[in-house]
Amino acid sequence: MTEGNRRPDRREDLLAAAGRRFVAVGIRKTTMEDIAREAKAGKATLYRHFRNKDAVIDDLLEREGERFTRALEHGAAGRDATSDRIEGAFLAGVRFFVDHPILTKGRDEEPGILLPRITAGGGPLVRRGLALFTELIAEGVASGELRPVDPAVAAEVVVRLILSYFAFPPMHLRVDDPEEAAAFARALVAGALRA
Repeated sequence: MTEGNRRPDRREDLLAAAGRRFVAVGIRKTTMEDIAREAKAGKATLYRHFRNKDAVIDDLLEREGERFTRALEHGAAGRDATSDRIEGAFLAGVRFFVDHPILTKGRDEEPGILLPRITAGGGPLVRRGLALFTELIAEGVASGELRPVDPAVAAEVVVRLILSYFAFPPMHLRVDDPEEAAAFARALVAGALRA
């Protein structure tokens, strides 16, 4: 079967199956055979799409990077002020990470596998977050709503804050309390950037 004849959603089916197995038994214990079985596919089908489990993990994180972008965009949508859009995107980013079953399972049980792929070298989630926040901050700086900061540097600080709430359990701020998290985002994230 040629690449053009394969079902276009088969790759997504395989990634979804991998995600289910990673949550159920962990990344380290999941084999390529487990993923194929979960997807009701043959091993040959799985290997046509992914050369090994590392490739599955990397592609799964790329897919989650796309979902992360959509979550940030959704959080920013419908808000007029740039600072409000930054606040909404920040809150959506924190929620995305702390509520994500695959990412939290990997963080809690196998941090050596996922955390380096998320944080080191600007993995797909970090790259996408940086791009979106850099764009938002640049718009606010250009309009005069935000202080004249370097948008890329400020975006890095925002993304690092999001990652910190994922990688290290909060000690004082309850990110699971929407009002408390929103007050923090308004005052110290978006608020710190306002002109």
